[in-house]
Amino acid sequence: MIKLIIEAFILGLIGGAVPGPILTGTFAEILNSGFLKGLRVVFYAFIIETLGALATIYIIYSLGLPSLVIKIISICGALVLFWLGWNVWRINQFSTEKKEVLSFSKIVILTALNSGYWIFWFTIGVPRALILNNVIFGGKFIFLIIFEIAWLVMTIGLAFIFSQFRAILYKKNLVGATFKFLAIILIILGVKTLINIY
Repeated sequence: MIKLIIEAFILGLIGGAVPGPILTGTFAEILNSGFLKGLRVVFYAFIIETLGALATIYIIYSLGLPSLVIKIISICGALVLFWLGWNVWRINQFSTEKKEVLSFSKIVILTALNSGYWIFWFTIGVPRALILNNVIFGGKFIFLIIFEIAWLVMTIGLAFIFSQFRAILYKKNLVGATFKFLAIILIILGVKTLINIY
């Protein structure tokens, strides 16, 4: 149980750290309007992504899929973790070129059309949430809450660093080394997923 909770927290931290439209939009909003306006983007994304993840967990849980299907989905999740690890390994810097402000409706659209988000929840998040649910009552919600809190902590932390110490995020060696470390963690989680299936 503790291992799954730690994994949820680690996955949330990595999810918050990986550059994407939300983090880019947050940085752009900080550049345009300041830290507090950037936090608005973070909290909008937090609400929308949490609702989307909750809906995904509810749908899969309601289907009552047999354990074999969950194992097959978990294998796909391990492959997705390897793919994410490879993509995270190649990140060397943050980009803030896009100066578009993200409204609530734009964040809804970005989340709805973000295939990586849905692939993550269907292949990685939901299977882990359901496994935790088998161990402890309400485990699926515990997984979601811990993941989203970790995501929120990381995203707010990066927004604060960007607003106060922007130069740190432009140091290619530091950013590259950090993401290589995160990539290794993703690959380890992928291997652990495959081992746990058998």
